[in-house]
Amino acid sequence: MTLEVVGYQIRATRSGPECLRWLEDEPCDLLIVDFSMPEMDGPELYRHVHARWPTRAPRMLFVSGYGEIPRHESDPGVLAVPLLVKPFSLGDLIAAVTRALETPEPCRILIDTGT
Repeated sequence: MTLEVVGYQIRATRSGPECLRWLEDEPCDLLIVDFSMPEMDGPELYRHVHARWPTRAPRMLFVSGYGEIPRHESDPGVLAVPLLVKPFSLGDLIAAVTRALETPEPCRILIDTGT
């Protein structure tokens, strides 16, 4: 992933369940999650993460090909997660990550591609 070029440590997973297993042993500062993944979508992963680690849940950033979070989603926590619309540039991604973390300092990021 291109975020490594600016100093972030990246770990990618292929599914929501794999992400949850990894988080059991490896904390991270930010999850970048595709909103519409098979098996477990972004909102479902958000709810699992916050239920399992209510005091240490990492921040999240959704990415999606859709321009907005679907109207049927009513979870206030999910609605508060920033959404980065695909396609996006590296500059857009870096800016979204920086805003999501509220710090420009490098950190550990887990990317769940759902593929």
